[in-house]
Amino acid sequence: MSTLSYEYARLWVPLYDNTTLSVARPVFLIEAADGFEGIVAEKNTTLIAVLNELGRDGWRIDTTAIRVTAPSPEFQLLIDATLDEVDGGSLSEADSGAVNEFDVYGMRRRLS
Repeated sequence: MSTLSYEYARLWVPLYDNTTLSVARPVFLIEAADGFEGIVAEKNTTLIAVLNELGRDGWRIDTTAIRVTAPSPEFQLLIDATLDEVDGGSLSEADSGAVNEFDVYGMRRRLS
């Protein structure tokens, strides 16, 4: 009898602010046991498209997000560094300002 094992991660979708609730940049972050991975999405990519893409990689994603409005300062530094790296260190005017609000989705996939 084999034991099922799973890999767990979280998908972080950055929001700009409480007023607009629009995604700050077309970037999504996956937080797994080995750290963050930034995913650059096309300009008009929807959340559904990202979830579908991850689903093709075997991820099952919780459809209920947890709103994180104030990550710890240490965590915020890690997030900012990751977003800067994904952006290539340059931000457009539309992307300026701290991203400090996120919708976070739980993810899991079976290990082969």
